[in-house]
Amino acid sequence: MEGAIQNIFGMYFIMMAAYFLKKRSPYPVGVVNNLVFNFFLPVTIFYSIVQIQNIQPSAFTKLALSGFVVLLLTYFLALMILRPLALRDSFKKTFLLGASYGNHAFLGFPVAFAFLENKGVVLAIFFLIGGYFFLYTIGFYIMTGKMTLSAFSKNPLVISMTAGLLCLLFRLPIPQLLSYSLSLMNKATFPLAMVVVGGGLSLKFFGQSKNILYTLLVSLIKLVISPLIAFALGSAFSLSTDQLAISILQSAMPAAVLVTVFSVKYKGDDAFSNSIISFTTLASIGTIPLLIFLLKQMR
Repeated sequence: MEGAIQNIFGMYFIMMAAYFLKKRSPYPVGVVNNLVFNFFLPVTIFYSIVQIQNIQPSAFTKLALSGFVVLLLTYFLALMILRPLALRDSFKKTFLLGASYGNHAFLGFPVAFAFLENKGVVLAIFFLIGGYFFLYTIGFYIMTGKMTLSAFSKNPLVISMTAGLLCLLFRLPIPQLLSYSLSLMNKATFPLAMVVVGGGLSLKFFGQSKNILYTLLVSLIKLVISPLIAFALGSAFSLSTDQLAISILQSAMPAAVLVTVFSVKYKGDDAFSNSIISFTTLASIGTIPLLIFLLKQMR
């Protein structure tokens, strides 16, 4: 338990240090983001999978399905809450995506690693696949009224997961020199991911949106209700203790930067999305350690 808390503290320390560094000496967050998303995270996914001796197909199926269904149920809950309210379309769809889709990779992977090390990352990857399937089907529908799967199949994280699973399936050996190089890159992934999260923070979120109550409502759904849905669903799916814990933690992640990306691209409310991401990320400094403490008591 002490080690997990230290890891979580270390990650959030890096996040806040990156935030203050950007204020003092601005750095290109977009460049670091692309580097992590297109290189370091795929390396970590591949390396984490090939380090596991045996992956049960049932674990992949259950967690991927859990990832999709938890986000889907959270979306339906948010939709029911908003139904009686007369909100403009751009604001409404940003609310729905922000309440349902979380930062399962940049923050979710480091948290999973802090909780269960490489095993936790692998389980988080499986959950992420379900989350991505939600994003590029239901999430795309929320923002555009259409669905697409092409972006899902071209995602670097999906490709690296597929490569790792194929290596396990066909028992392809990884040369030791390459394995050592991958391990070095893997160690750099999580600190860099937190630099991206910290660099994207804005402490002016209250000033960026006149709808503070809606920001707080989204945060309640994302950080509290979504993990409760994951707990109920995981119990129904008969997930193991570790699988259930990772599912709950992934469901408790703050809103993802992709919410703003989608809002800008598909005519959502980008100011509102920034307030959602900033507030949920800062609030998670308190909620995630509390969840880890509770989940450690369950194990």
